[in-house]
Amino acid sequence: MKFLRYAVFTLLIASCNLPIPQPVKIESFTPLPLITIAASSTATYIPFETPTPIPPSPTETLTPCDPVLGYCITAGNFVLERPIQPPGSDVIDLSYPYASTQKGKRDAHHGVEFQNAFGTEVHAAGDGEVVFADSDSAVKFSPWNNFYGNVVVIRHPNELFTLYAHLSNILVMPGQGVRAGDVIGNVGQSGGATGPHLHFEVRQGNDYTEYFSTQNPELWLRPQTGMGAISITLKSGEDRNYERPLVITRLAEDGMTVLFTHYLTSYAKGFEHNIEDAVLNNLPPGTYKIAFNDTSGLRERIVVVQAGKLTEVVFELK
Repeated sequence: MKFLRYAVFTLLIASCNLPIPQPVKIESFTPLPLITIAASSTATYIPFETPTPIPPSPTETLTPCDPVLGYCITAGNFVLERPIQPPGSDVIDLSYPYASTQKGKRDAHHGVEFQNAFGTEVHAAGDGEVVFADSDSAVKFSPWNNFYGNVVVIRHPNELFTLYAHLSNILVMPGQGVRAGDVIGNVGQSGGATGPHLHFEVRQGNDYTEYFSTQNPELWLRPQTGMGAISITLKSGEDRNYERPLVITRLAEDGMTVLFTHYLTSYAKGFEHNIEDAVLNNLPPGTYKIAFNDTSGLRERIVVVQAGKLTEVVFELK
């Protein structure tokens, strides 16, 4: 159960000082041939070197918050750059967030979307090595063929992978080293996309094709300058997730006037491997109220968001 895993993790943190994680050596991959997509003749090939190590998963390093205290503020694990850069839109589409089904209307989302015009440049979110650059008709990254269309996957340290899907053009090849910010392709609507956008995922583990190895990208992507983030964990004895409506309200300095309201749901069934149950990145610093209903009635909590930090909120469900 998620509660048991969380409790065991908390006891481990409290009982000892964990050693500083050592960089994971990136082993060479056998390059996968490009079957349907030719790399750009103008692509720049960079000899691959071990990049700056990325800390372990947020689910392994976040400081546990005491539900009695309500919340805590940590440095987070914002080690990835946004895969779309200005003049493109680097804002995550909140209408279909990670692990959402849009109230049962769509399949649970394994990543986030950046709505942009066809052809907008897509950038590597971090230093690493390209391990796949082709159509997903060659290798399946989901239960369905040709679901992601043209895909690039980059391997980073600590078995972390970033996936870029629905591309119109691929500008890198397997085995190629890249740096954060390098252009690796262009926004498109290949695969199952109904319009041009970038589908972006963070996967972790030794099999980057595993559909349920995803982490919420909003825990990894660096907030825009001056912005912060909130993660919400709902601790219960349930073996499975249930999408629960959440209301996150930004309050003015008087603590009463509502400046803006975010409506989202907690993670859907199939995302029990994530300790947290909802994340919002790119929030202006200030005071926020989180509200939802459980069996005891309306639950509310006032929290503070700081620039460049992660506010971790934990609720004990009844």
